[in-house]
Parts: sequence; structure tokens; C-alpha cells
Amino acid sequence: MEQTIAFLREGVAQCSCCQTPGCNKKSVPVVAVIGPGKSSSTIAVQNLLQVFRIPQVGYSATTPDLSDKEQFGYFLRVVPSDVFQAQAINRLLHHYNWTYVAVLYSAGNYGEKGFESLERLIAHRSSSVCIAYSEKIKTLASDQEYRQVLTRLDSQNSRPQVVVCFCEGASMRQFFKAQKHLADGKMQMKRFQWIGSDGWADRNDVVEDLEQEAEGSFSIRIHAPKIPGFRQYYTALHPENNTMNPWFREFWQQKFNCQFAVSKEDKNNENIRICSGDENLDEQYKEDPKLSQVINSIRVVALGLKAMYQDRCRDNSTLCTEMLSRNGTLLYEYLLNVTYSDQFKQPVYFDRNGDPPAWYDILNYIGTKDLDNPYNEVGSFKSINDYGVEELDMTAKSMFFDKTEILPESVCSRPCGVGQRQRETMACCWICESCLDIQYVNKTTNQCMNCSLGSWPNANRTGCEDIIPEVVSWTSFGHILALVLAVTGIITSLATLVVFLRHNSTPVVKSTTRELSYIILSGLVACYAVSFALLATPSTSSCFITRVIPPIAFAVVYSALLTKTNRIARILAGSKKRILTKKPRFLTTFSQVVITWILVAVQCVIVGVGLMRDWPDATYAKYALPRKLILECDTETKSFLIPFFWDFFLITLCTLYAFKTRNLPENFNEAKFIGFTMYCTVVVWIAFLVLHMGTTHKALVMSFSYSLSASVALALLFFPKLYIILMHPEKNIRASYTTTKLIRCHFGNSQAAYDSTSKQQHLGSKTTARTSVQSGSASKSSSMGGGVTRTASVHVPVSRGSTHSTDASTQTEAASKFARSFSIVGRKKQGLDDDVQQLVDACRRYQDEKINSSAANLLLEEAEDEVGALLADSIENSMRTVLSTVAGKAVVPLVPMVPVVPVIAVPTAPPQEDNFEQCSKKSANVSVVAKSWCSTARIVSSHSIMSNNQQLMSPVSSAGSVSSSRESGSPSPRSFDQFSDEELAQISVRQLNQKLMGQDRHVVMQWKQKRRTLKNRGYALNCRAKRLRTQTQLEQENAILRNEVKVLQERLADSQMRLHYYIEQGQGFYSSYQTFLPTLMPSPPSTIPDPVVIAHQPSAVSNITNIKFEPEYKNIC
Repeated sequence: MEQTIAFLREGVAQCSCCQTPGCNKKSVPVVAVIGPGKSSSTIAVQNLLQVFRIPQVGYSATTPDLSDKEQFGYFLRVVPSDVFQAQAINRLLHHYNWTYVAVLYSAGNYGEKGFESLERLIAHRSSSVCIAYSEKIKTLASDQEYRQVLTRLDSQNSRPQVVVCFCEGASMRQFFKAQKHLADGKMQMKRFQWIGSDGWADRNDVVEDLEQEAEGSFSIRIHAPKIPGFRQYYTALHPENNTMNPWFREFWQQKFNCQFAVSKEDKNNENIRICSGDENLDEQYKEDPKLSQVINSIRVVALGLKAMYQDRCRDNSTLCTEMLSRNGTLLYEYLLNVTYSDQFKQPVYFDRNGDPPAWYDILNYIGTKDLDNPYNEVGSFKSINDYGVEELDMTAKSMFFDKTEILPESVCSRPCGVGQRQRETMACCWICESCLDIQYVNKTTNQCMNCSLGSWPNANRTGCEDIIPEVVSWTSFGHILALVLAVTGIITSLATLVVFLRHNSTPVVKSTTRELSYIILSGLVACYAVSFALLATPSTSSCFITRVIPPIAFAVVYSALLTKTNRIARILAGSKKRILTKKPRFLTTFSQVVITWILVAVQCVIVGVGLMRDWPDATYAKYALPRKLILECDTETKSFLIPFFWDFFLITLCTLYAFKTRNLPENFNEAKFIGFTMYCTVVVWIAFLVLHMGTTHKALVMSFSYSLSASVALALLFFPKLYIILMHPEKNIRASYTTTKLIRCHFGNSQAAYDSTSKQQHLGSKTTARTSVQSGSASKSSSMGGGVTRTASVHVPVSRGSTHSTDASTQTEAASKFARSFSIVGRKKQGLDDDVQQLVDACRRYQDEKINSSAANLLLEEAEDEVGALLADSIENSMRTVLSTVAGKAVVPLVPMVPVVPVIAVPTAPPQEDNFEQCSKKSANVSVVAKSWCSTARIVSSHSIMSNNQQLMSPVSSAGSVSSSRESGSPSPRSFDQFSDEELAQISVRQLNQKLMGQDRHVVMQWKQKRRTLKNRGYALNCRAKRLRTQTQLEQENAILRNEVKVLQERLADSQMRLHYYIEQGQGFYSSYQTFLPTLMPSPPSTIPDPVVIAHQPSAVSNITNIKFEPEYKNIC
């Protein structure tokens, strides 16, 4: 402190010429101070220097208080704070697992602050060290006080073996002396394992004559390597060559105990020795361990001044004004920014508190006097405060207090066994408690922790290890049964698809709406195939498949079924309306397929949203037993079930529509089987939901449920069709599902494709007309304003033999029909498909049957100006149906069967191609009759029909027919109030709107409603009259046709009897038979074998020859 005041007195003085006696030099200003060594002295000096804003650099003061910039704003140091020393001691305790220690510290800033830092670190959760005993002692305390401290420490119930001493060197020596006294005395106290702070470091004076007590102890030393070459430089110094140091002569006098200047009175004093200058500094040389820190502190000041000069005095060769002003605040900022590495590659820089990075040496005292250095460096500790990096590196073996390398224990309680946790009873003491079998011990929190799902505690009970999951073997009975069911379902579905493709154009296949049937089969295959992913080992990919495919596959199946049943229900409901004002919408195959995929797209959106919210992955079942693990897909129950709600919604709608159409039709029972499918599916799904919630083998349950649902649909929807196609092909005709009692609505077409193809081949020209041979129906569409198609049909049973020709014709067009069925992408909007049109016609015929029995259920379909033309077309269609039946292979039920007549096959010339005229001449006997009746049908004119219509309606309505006259135009202009009912019914809507312009809205609605009522009344009367006329006309025509057919059959029977007679008489009549035969048969048989064969064949008359009457009939009519 006196030296500091002297520096300040010289530095603060402002005079350039001293007036004081004895002053012969100018004052030198002080810009920075280095030192002193002790922390307490450094704090006192800093309190004085900061008043004058003079920076201070410490080389030995380590107290943490000096890091407080609010109190010591002009201080920085090149040695680390004791906070880092506490970290080094804490890491050393953890390294040797000394968890139960005592701490002794000296009174004063150094010891107390060091203890506080260590206590804060140990109190942290991450530290496992506990301070069992702590006490403060004065540095100048007596020996007895030191002994009492150790006696109290030794008498603890749980005696700590390790003692940490935050003390000065003198206090450390006093503890060694007290331990020696207690160990050698009556108490025979066991020695402690000491850890000293840097106050002891590697000082030999601390352990002098106490080496045995200090053996095995550890001390902390600030890293300070020896300076190479410093001894040579130091020993070469002399008062004559070191005049730059004003204190060197004083140091020389103190070092050698001599005086350079002696007064006259002391010259004769023998006790005073005069310095000769020949003294040698190399004698008793001992380098101070803090020498490197002193050098670094001097270098920091020099580099700070240099940086300040280069920054502030760039253009001056001498000191600038800012340097001469001695601005300590500015200089302190430059000192904080100094950064360099010393000659030992040790970085030197400062943090915001003016502290450098920490680097400590861990020393182990081995206690041998003979060694030059009894301190063995066994490790090092480095810490960077700004970055929080701590590193303890123990590089050498250590010796402990008992002079062995056996690590001593310093614990309150013994470590617990495997699977036990420590329950603390007092500071750093505990009792051991066992954990459960499924728990492990967390050493950090000292708690029993449950192992996560799918793991089990390891052998040491310090963690968990994965359990090998139990995967049900593919060879188990359940898996084999599920796989067999899935494979069988896939094979059956594919076989069904192949059969349907081979019979693509047959009535049975067409009645199922082929496109929707193929979509349903694809969904069923996906339902079966998903079982392979369900039964495989759960993974991310398999879980994704089992999450996505099932709901979408079921949506495909039930969307197609819903579309199919909805179309049937809509057509049936539309046919019940009294007035059909517009064409039914969305009935084409293209519309049905689009609607199906729209419903499937909704399911895809639901599944996609579910995947974004809960991505599927494989995990372990939560209900697994200990040490038993079941791997399954991690999917929340709601995420799994929500997509199936849409499927269940489709099933519910399908069930409702199937119930409404359960009576349609009578034979193929498509709607009835759909209903059975839905009923069974609802039962299966309810059982599946119950089992899914309560079973541990969810994958197996889902596999059986999916396969069972698909099997129900496959068996009830397709097996009846397969049975008819494969086992009873004779029933694969339209007559099998178009009933004669109450004609029910259903899909399907007869032999339109077959007949159209045969006509094109026979005539060699394209035609759009289709004639149904097997069902005996011929239809013609009349295009009217706002009207729809009407069909006149005569249903005739067909023999079994006619099916073979149908299948042959169907197979030839299977590929083209199938390609056409699915060529819906890019198609233009067209009219109703043939199948749908026949469905609509069947529904109308069904309603016609009901109208005949009840006049109240009239279905009004024809436009008011086309009644006469439609009636004529109906009569003509009936004629064509009867003639085609007579000319074809079928037998008309109105004519009795011809007796069995033997058929003779004789060799003739090869058949030749007959054109249309030749066929017409050969069939003259039939064509004449046909022409006469076709002419009669065409003679019926619209005017004569309408006149008859008016005569029939006259007794019923005084207003007359309001819709049958073609020639009546719009009413003549007259006032609005003079309209009669007949004129109001005949006026158009546009004319009525013009007449009603300006009238009240209520009045307009009344007149329009009156007009609609009159027109509907006219429709009903016209249609009823038309049906009566048609029925009467058809009965007359049928009677005439029966007579003609009877005549033809009699002639044919007579010819057969004559032919039989000629053959029996011998070969003499053979030539005459060949002459007669061409006049009888229109065309020769296709193939005649060489030998004469007499065959008895029970067939219809039309089976004798291959005559085709349709081309002739078409030409005649």
C-alpha cells in the first residue's frame, strides 16, 4: 500500500521542475499498476487506483470478488478466478467417486469465497458430491485450535475420508502438524486424504519436515511452466548494467544483505556489509512458480499501450495528445481487447469480467526428500468461462494417503446393489430400496424408472434393452387358415372375372352392369390381398398398406353396389310418376362409373387426412405381458375406425335401396342377392368391431373379417351368375328374367348383339336396328318432342338348343364388347345405353300391366301430337315380331307343336350364295302373307286413327280431344276472358304467357294450373283410347296370323309325309324328289354328308332348314 501511494504521489504531481529540496528529476506519470500478489492486498490497491482511473493487472490474486466490475471496474488479471479452481476440485472428486467429503477453509476473502464457489457447484443437481462437514479457521489460530477441528471431524458418525482445504500455505502446514500429533498420540487417528488449493500448490515450505503427513495428497496449481533462458538472463543482471530498474539496487541489497552507500558513522560497524558488486545471483537460485504470470501481465500492459498508440496516434511519430492525457478508461478498454498466445502456446485473452481462461495442474505429492521435485503432475483441468467447456485429463497414476495406488472410499453409505435405489435419510446418506422387476434404476435422479414398451431392464438394472418381439409364425393354424381363405378368395375372384370376360355379352353378365361388376371384383381382390400385409411382420410399409387399402377397397365395392341399387330404385320410382316430364338423368354406364369413383374419392380424402394426422408405424402392444412383446401397427382407434364409417354409411344406403328393390327381378334376383349381401355384411362388421376392441391378435381378426366380408359379397353377388353361365347356359337368355306375370325392372339385353351381327353378315351392310330372336321382341324408338321410347314385346319361350348358337356368336364378339364397355374415358355424351333403355322399357311395361288393372295408375309418356304415329309404329312392330318368330328358329306358343317327323339328310351340291332377291323368290309363299299384313299396317294413317280417337272420347268429355289433332294450330287472337277449355289446352306456353302479361301473379298461376290439368286429362284419354285400339287390332291380327301359320304347317306336314313316302318306295323316286325339293326349300343346308342318313329329331318346324326370313321381311315391309 505504501508503494502504491508513492506511485500515486509521483504520478499525480503536475510540476515539471521540482522546487522541493533534494528533487533533481521530473515526475513520471503512472498509467498502469501490476500486482500485488495477495488477493486482499489487490482489493485494497484497486479501491485506491480506481479513484484515479488507473488500470490494474493482477498476476496472483484469484478471489472471485475481483470479477465484480461494479466494485472493481479497472481490474483485470492473467490468473483464473477461484471459481474455476472450485470446478477443478469438484471434477477431481467426481473422478475418484469421492461423494462424502469435508471442507475446511481459512478465514478471509480467499478461503471463504473459494468455499462458497465449491458449495454452489456441489449443491447443483448434476453433482453427486455431498459436503458432510465444513468449518472455518483463522490463519493465525493456535495449534490447539487446529487439533480440535480435526478431532471434531474424526468423531463424525459417518466419517468422511477426503478433506478439501481452501487455505493459505501456512494454514495447510498447521493442519499437517495437527494430524501428525493426533495420529502419533493416544488417539491414533487415521490419516485423511487431503486436497489443497493453489495456496499450497507446489511450495516445499508447506510440507517441510511433514512429508509423511502430506504423502498421497493432491494440490491445485495454476499452470505456470518454467521460462527457458530466464536463469541465464537473471544471473547476468548487475547493478551497473541494470540501471533501467530503479528498484534493482534495493533488491540487490536485500538479496545479499549489504549496503551500497554507508554513512561515516557506520563504516566502522562490523555488522554492516558493503556490497562489492561481485555477488553471484546464481547461488541458491529458485524460480518463483508465478514467474510466467508476471511476464504475461507485463506483456498485456505493453500490448495494450501499443494498440492504443497505433490506433490513436497513427500520424505521429511521438506520443499524441490522447496518450499524454493519461486516459485510464480508454487504456483499460484496449487492455481487455488484448489477445495473444505465449511461448507455451497458452492463449491469453479476457472475458467481460477481465478473467482469462482457466488452466490448472493437478499435483500429487509423493513425499520423498531426495527428489528434486516431490510433486508429480498427474493431470490438468481446463475451463473456458464464456463457452462453458470443462475438461479434466488425468494422465498419470496417483498415490494416495496410505502410500498405495488403491483408491480409498469416502462415502456415507455403501452403494446399493443391482436393482436398488438410494433413499436419502440425511446429507449424503441413504438406505437401499429394491425396484420392481420391470424397472431400472436411474442413477441421475435416483429413481426406479419403468422400461418403455418393448424393452426390459438389463442385467445391471441401469437401463433397458429391447425385447425380441414375438411374431406369430406363418405356420400357426390361424395364419394358415387366414392365408388359405385369402388365396382362395383371390383365385375365385380372378376366375369369376375370366368367366365374365368370356361371356361378356350374355344377358346374365350384362344384367349385372358389367363395368360395375368388374370394379366390384377388383375391390374384392384388394380385400383378400391385404391379408398378406396384415399377417406380415409389422413395419412402416405394411402398416401403411393395412391402413390405406382396406377402407378404400371396401369403398370401391360398396360404392359400385350403391350406384347399382340407386339406379334401379330411381328408374322404378320414375316409372311410377303420372307424367314423365323429362328424361331420367345419370343412368348411362359412364355416369354410373363416374359416380362410383367420386364416392371412392371421398374415401381417399378421408384416408389422406387421417394419414396426415396420425402416420402409421410399427410399435409394441400396450397390453403385452412382462417380458412378452407383441409388435403391431401404432394406430389410434379413432384414426383406424373413422374411414370405415364412410364404408358403413355406404353399406347402410345399399341396404336401404336393396330393401326397396328386394322383389326385382323374379329369376336372376340381382336386387334380392344384393340385399342378402348387405344384411350379412352388417352382421360381419358389427362382430368385427366387437372383436377388434377386445382381442390381442388384431391383425388375425382383421384378416378374417376382411376376407369374410369379401367372401359374402363374392358368393351372393357372383356365384348365382356363375351357376347359370356354367351349369345352365340355356337359362342365360333374357326370357329367363323378363317375367310374364308382372314384368319386373332389371338390367340386361337379349340377343341384340347376336342378331345385329348376323344381319350384317347376311345383308353385307350396316344396320342399327336390333331384333330380339330368343325373346321374340322387336322394338322401335319413336323420337317425339319430349317423348321417350316405347317397346312392344311378345315373350316366347326358347328351346335349349338355341343357346349354343348364342354362345358361339357371343364369344366372337367378347373382346370387342369388353373393350367397348370400358371405353368411357373421353366419350361424348350419348343417349341411354341399351341395357339401361331396356331397364326403362321393362319398368314401363310393369306400369302398363298395373294400368290395365287400375285406371287410376296411368303412366302418360307420349307427346300430344304423336299419338297416331306411335300407334301405327306399335302395330307394325307387333307384325314384325310375329313374322320374325314364324321365320326364325323359335316356335310361337299360339300354334300347337307339329308332330315328330323324321328328317332326311341327302347329298346335294355345295351351297351357293343367295342374294336378297333369290331369297325373296324362294320364300314367296310366306312373303306374300307378310307383305299383305305390312301393307295393312302402313295403310293405317294418323288422320283415321285420330278421328276414331275423337269418336271414342266424345261420350267421356264434352271438351273433346285436346291433344290428338295434328292439324289444329294455335288459337286465334281474341280477348283473354273468352278462352274455352279446348282452346286453353291447345294454346302453347309462349302464347299463354303473352296473353297473361300484366296479370296478377296469382291469376297467372291459376290459368297455368288449369292448362296443365286439361292437357293431362287429354293425355289420359288419348292413351286409354290408344291402348283399346291397339289391343283390339293386335287380337285381330293374331287371329289371322294363326290361320296363316296353320296353313303353312299343314303344307309342310303334307310335304314331309310325301317325302317320307317317296323314300320308302325306293330309289326310283329320288330324281323326282330332287326336282321337288328346290321349290320347297328356300336355301340348301349348309353341309350334307355323303351317305343317306335318316335322323329322327324332335325339334320345331323351323329347324329343318337354315332359311332366314328377317332380310326378306325387312324388304317386304
